[in-house]
Amino acid sequence: MRRFLIFTILLVFAAGFAFSADFGLLADQKIEAEKELFTYTLGFTPWFSWNNGNGVSLFLSGLFSLQYINDNGNSGWLEPGLVPELSRFALSYRINQGMSLEAGRFGYADVLDIAASGFFDGLRFDFDAPIGSVSAGAFYTGLQYKETAKIVMTGNDAANFAKPWDFDSIGDYYASRRAFITLCWNVPLGETNTLSAEALAQFDLNDSDDKLHSQYGALQMEFYPVNKMRITLGGLFETMQNSDGDFGAAFGALAKVKMNLPTSVNDTFGVTVKFTSGASGDAFTAFMPISSIPQGSIFAGTIAGLALAEVGYIARLIDPLLAECAFRYYIKTYDDDAIDGSLYGGELWASFKWQPLDDIRVTLGAGAFFPGMGNIYPDDAGVMWKITAGLTVSF
Repeated sequence: MRRFLIFTILLVFAAGFAFSADFGLLADQKIEAEKELFTYTLGFTPWFSWNNGNGVSLFLSGLFSLQYINDNGNSGWLEPGLVPELSRFALSYRINQGMSLEAGRFGYADVLDIAASGFFDGLRFDFDAPIGSVSAGAFYTGLQYKETAKIVMTGNDAANFAKPWDFDSIGDYYASRRAFITLCWNVPLGETNTLSAEALAQFDLNDSDDKLHSQYGALQMEFYPVNKMRITLGGLFETMQNSDGDFGAAFGALAKVKMNLPTSVNDTFGVTVKFTSGASGDAFTAFMPISSIPQGSIFAGTIAGLALAEVGYIARLIDPLLAECAFRYYIKTYDDDAIDGSLYGGELWASFKWQPLDDIRVTLGAGAFFPGMGNIYPDDAGVMWKITAGLTVSF
């Protein structure tokens, strides 16, 4: 057994030298403290990369995490469960200078980062067109861990998402089964401005009577009116159909301004506004994204039927230390007889990222959500706060 282990290690190192391979391990620890909850998460991410020098490359990483939860003594420490994930598997082939193909599990976000965002399984083909560049992709969500993917589009999705899982009920591990295809065209306008147009179609593949298919069309314009200032404007239109044949339409919008400040430190000031429609009579229904990602560090609401305004500041105080702070305000964009008011409140969040060495990173974040700044939560609702701390070591 010992000889076999030594031989395997030597073989791996030999393969690394022969095929330009590399591998490593990330050990990550994270603490989150809230008013009623304390969470400690331990994660290990082994990774492997390879490049043949002729346009073909491979990257593979996994994640094995344990989460320890204590709800302030009501039930003590809950028994942790091991969660295995395939984080990323990307096989890339650069066909020539203007054409490339990627397959596996890799990152994707729509042009406005509203409809879909995260890592998905699929294929993507990028090529230079006579004018601009084109990206076409086909993706599937049903092989991902549901807590990571956050694919919640229907009531059936929400019920399955809430189900606990273990290795005896492995089917409850996976995200909602959905496929989507996308086509994006980026057109340069002058030397710095860019117009992007994207079409996306999503297909519900779940074995359920509660199906929802959706289509999205988006336009985005990026331009630089003055030096060191970037303005982004975009709009998104969605159509959807359910199992009963009912048709719905929704829309969204995005506006961003970012500016590098003329100070002695490398810092940026930004303002972001996002909006998606809520149910509005017979004309529009609530916008439904593929990825239901929380829009705040404490506020857990998703972009569906939400308007938010954010003011942010980022500064690299010294080379290894990055500081960020942001204030966000959230507004409900739909009518609900069960909810009085339309203002959720505001959230203030600040964080620091310190990387003294290439293989060590420390993060610290803290903030609070103020429901008293709105009119939806009860008058006696207290301030919600959270503190996070993390340490990542690379081997």
